[in-house]
Amino acid sequence: MQLVIFDMGGVMVDGFDVAPQVAARLGMSIEELRRGFAAAGERQLHEGTITVDEFWQRFLQHTGVRAPGELWGEEFTPVQRPAMYVLAERIKAAGYRLVAGTNTIAPHYDAHVQRRDYDVFDHVYASHLMHFSKPDAAFWVRILAAEGVAPAEALFVDDLEENVVAARGVGLTAVRWVTLEQAVGEVERVLGVG
Repeated sequence: MQLVIFDMGGVMVDGFDVAPQVAARLGMSIEELRRGFAAAGERQLHEGTITVDEFWQRFLQHTGVRAPGELWGEEFTPVQRPAMYVLAERIKAAGYRLVAGTNTIAPHYDAHVQRRDYDVFDHVYASHLMHFSKPDAAFWVRILAAEGVAPAEALFVDDLEENVVAARGVGLTAVRWVTLEQAVGEVERVLGVG
């Protein structure tokens, strides 16, 4: 292994899902909100092909509900998982290159930058800047090409099964983050940093 790719939300941080707070502010159920997000182009927002303003305009058109302010940023309150940051530092100290590979949007990316959540990484591959998002195979292909690493030389860690399966389909070794102890143990075993 030469390269380790960590997801952010669900791996490095908790509190990243704004849907419950946004749904409450808009007076919608989570299911209604998620349908509205999909109809408004949430994937396009993650891939940077529409702006946040365009997204909220589309959301209004599809749901009839106007967002009071920029809810993506206002309700985003991630909390670092300290043990994952300790693991990240150990991985780097062992000589591996460590990057973030994250589906994100501009307000969340900016918040992580301001909070210095990305500082542990050698580089951040953010979907809205790459114009590809997980689980699209092109997401990992772009990262591997930029890093000059073969798929067999990369480890990917994510909390979503569909992303882990897709990464394996590209040829990466992939670990699904289910619990802290399980994820740390599997990463330590694969990399030999235990």
